Amino acid sequence: MNFKDCVTWKEIAQQPGIWKEEVSIVKENIEALGKFIEGVKGNKVKVIFTGAGSSEFVGNTICSYINSRIDIEVLSVPTTDIVSMPEQYLDADADIILVSCARSGNSPESVAAVELADKLVKNIHHIFITCNKDGKLAKISETGENKYLLLMPERTNDKGFAMTGSFSSMVVAGVLVLLRKDLDVLGEKVEYVASLVERNLDKIVANAEIVADLDIERIVYLGDGTSKGLAEEIALKVLELTGGKLASFFNTFLGFRHGPKSIVNDKTAIVCLMSNNPYTRIYELDLLKEFKNEGGKKQIIVLDTVYDEEVKANSNYYFSYEDAKLGEMEDIFASLSYLVYGQLISLIKSAKLGINPDNPCPTGEVNRVVKGVIIHEYNK
Repeated sequence: MNFKDCVTWKEIAQQPGIWKEEVSIVKENIEALGKFIEGVKGNKVKVIFTGAGSSEFVGNTICSYINSRIDIEVLSVPTTDIVSMPEQYLDADADIILVSCARSGNSPESVAAVELADKLVKNIHHIFITCNKDGKLAKISETGENKYLLLMPERTNDKGFAMTGSFSSMVVAGVLVLLRKDLDVLGEKVEYVASLVERNLDKIVANAEIVADLDIERIVYLGDGTSKGLAEEIALKVLELTGGKLASFFNTFLGFRHGPKSIVNDKTAIVCLMSNNPYTRIYELDLLKEFKNEGGKKQIIVLDTVYDEEVKANSNYYFSYEDAKLGEMEDIFASLSYLVYGQLISLIKSAKLGINPDNPCPTGEVNRVVKGVIIHEYNK
């Protein structure tokens, strides 16, 4: 099938416009959000980003960067962990802002995590970043002054199976909300990246088609810092959109050597998300050189922001935006440009395998909104 006939294609392609819209939405909410967040008083204030699946990966992507910019502890804990072992994450005496990220807002664990937090934490506040105005989390947000709803644009409530625009919109929102004091500067960066991706979309598609055409059985995504969370998300898109027919993995560049590298064979593609941090890039280039010296038929695909001749020389396929301004940005913003490329590899590969990317698991073992979860009463 033609991948451009899929709803998922439209939802991937429209993301840059959504990111720009997201900046406006946060600006409209920033005064009220600021009062809400600053109204949480205490000596142990911490922020916990939570969600399940791709919604968890929002926190995994942004928390390290946010922690480097503010003096409040910011954690990423999946709802699936909170629900199964709440006492490890919900300190009764802490002052917690639970940021629940969700596309539908209907996942059983998402609702249960909120209910557990209300039950166990004395000073709990909630921010709901969700894409569905009719979801359960959106409705819960109406039940108390300790709850704030930040609703994403309607078109982020992806109709396709896999989260695409919903994920990236929540990444943008999460960063801008927690770093709201620099909203104007950071918002401009988001808008710049969005416009850059829009201008280069045809080029991104053409390059993603080349990778999707490779004769591979496995694909690995490597990224450092915020790009590790992004690599985790893109690797999940491979599994979801190909119905598990193409195995996928993720790691950091340095971490990959410590056992996970065993996954590499002659039918493996390794997609490397290059950092803009000069020191980090030294380590990333070291691994690229190692791959090159090892030989074999594995395929090394590198995504970059600026043109780097040495990096290109140590890759099989090199895609760069060749944009100096993008190359100066923090990775959390620059890596948004990589996200679309990774999503498209999965989409195009799915179609080439004869799978419907909008419904890659028609037999129902995996669903758009998880089913079959029984939430048990917590009595400790």
